[in-house]
Amino acid sequence: MNNTKESHIVVFITHAESDELVLSTLQKHYTKLSQCTQLKDICKLLVDKVPKVFLMTGDTLEKSLYNYYRSLDAVSQYAICEHRVVALIPRQSEADAYEAYKAKIIDDYMVSRPVYEMHRIVLICEHLLIELGVDPVHNPLNTAKFNQQLDKFAEPLKQSLQKGLARKKDLKHAFEHSIIEIDNALELAASKIQLNQSVNLDIKRLKETLASIRSDEIRPELLKLQTKALHLLEKTLDINPHDQEDPIEVLKEPLKEEKVEADDATKKPKQQYEFNRLYQQNVDPDELLQQSINLPCILLVEDDIISSQLTKMLLANYSVHLETVANGRQAFASLTSKRYDLVLMDINLPDTNGIYILDQASSGNSINKETPIIMLSGNKNKTTVAKALERGAKGYIIKPLDKSTVAKLFTRFLHKNN
Repeated sequence: MNNTKESHIVVFITHAESDELVLSTLQKHYTKLSQCTQLKDICKLLVDKVPKVFLMTGDTLEKSLYNYYRSLDAVSQYAICEHRVVALIPRQSEADAYEAYKAKIIDDYMVSRPVYEMHRIVLICEHLLIELGVDPVHNPLNTAKFNQQLDKFAEPLKQSLQKGLARKKDLKHAFEHSIIEIDNALELAASKIQLNQSVNLDIKRLKETLASIRSDEIRPELLKLQTKALHLLEKTLDINPHDQEDPIEVLKEPLKEEKVEADDATKKPKQQYEFNRLYQQNVDPDELLQQSINLPCILLVEDDIISSQLTKMLLANYSVHLETVANGRQAFASLTSKRYDLVLMDINLPDTNGIYILDQASSGNSINKETPIIMLSGNKNKTTVAKALERGAKGYIIKPLDKSTVAKLFTRFLHKNN
């Protein structure tokens, strides 16, 4: 594998001669690029934290997809980087690739054998990098090329271009200045947490602002802010300020209050072990797939992106396979096609009530009839609690989850089943 530090673009090569033009085009525009030829290298790059665009070549669309999804399955028990996947396919596979793109099986595709539009692969990468929150820094030589191109235009057009580009730059700077206030507030809050001082943040406004991020040129700056906010919120999960009530847990059988230590079967080693394992050994995707079969499988049903991210951060400390869905339709599809060891179900979903999904999953011949389902809510309503327990919920927890609550849940429901 030809690795560069913090590679944002990965090209999986299956036929060096056929893919030479695509690779050389990318190398002219991007410096943070890796190329590889083995699935074990894809596995290693998937668990690397840096956001990436994977360009998967193949003689057919099926082969291109197989290499990517096989690698993705192999590292299902590991935290993986945020990424996008692009199929680079021969001309005869274009119709199939378009259908796969519409079905969201791939994020984009390009006919690369032969290459008809050399600029298209650069545009695809740039668009997907911006989606990932990565500022698509090009090769420094491009600046000189831009200036050369600018000099070719007549003076009136040249002046208009310069003014237009300067205005876009000013708008970007104005936006960056507008988020400094929030950025400083987060920094101050983090400092107060370290000193065990009370923190005053308008969490509702913060969540609304972060959740409204869209894919455009300002996304990289916003995602940096979002990441900072999420880490700050994660730190507060173990803090119960004196002016707030303790988290409420309503269970048919109250959880024991003694200190819980997750045992070796559930507790996942820290990140260092994970990277040592994948980077210092000759990783076999089939071996990783076999090892993942015995991991407890959890389904998280949560439509709020911030709550979902926080829960993922908490569960990343454990060796579990986590699947997430954002609405009732997806939850119902998952619960009718696969058995889970534990389900965390939000009550207020955009298309239905979580209790309805609970009722469906806990009755009849459902394959998850015996699966513990824990209801999640932002507030306590006695009527709703009673209804959830009556319909088969094993617990009702007020969000946000914290580490001690997750440890207790795992001790009671996962240790007992494994």
